[in-house]
Amino acid sequence: MTEKYNFTTTQRAILVLLRSQDKNHKSYSPIPGNLHVVKELFAIHQTDLGKKLIPELKFEPDNFGPWDETIFDALDALRDGGFISFDATTSRHRRIELTEKGKVVSDDLWNRLKDDVKDLFYYAKANFNHLSSEQLLKKIYSAYPEMAQNSISKVANEYRSQSISTA
Repeated sequence: MTEKYNFTTTQRAILVLLRSQDKNHKSYSPIPGNLHVVKELFAIHQTDLGKKLIPELKFEPDNFGPWDETIFDALDALRDGGFISFDATTSRHRRIELTEKGKVVSDDLWNRLKDDVKDLFYYAKANFNHLSSEQLLKKIYSAYPEMAQNSISKVANEYRSQSISTA
């Protein structure tokens, strides 16, 4: 099924992440917004396995912590291809979810994965997807204080000093 699509590794990762179960063991649960998808992919990418799965990602500290433009390009391409949709929950947040076409393709991808890969995506989604944006940033900044250095988030203030003192 997926052979007829030329997905990038980031597009595949997004589809698999959206297919993965959340903390309530529900598959296909939407991702709350851009901030969450970026941070969940960042968490995956921080592992040795994650670096092998999505090598094209190169995160850098930005306005709200780790950021990579590649993710936004992948999201746009997946939306344009009819695999995902954005549901604007507010003017600042847009929930990301699989379309029916996206579910078929993500199931195909999911069924080909080894258990350790499935576990990695499940871990990220189960541990981050349900958090508020502030809670999510706190988790990321506490583990990676260097990612708070350029952040405009109020949450980053306490972690910026940690980054400086550990440098």
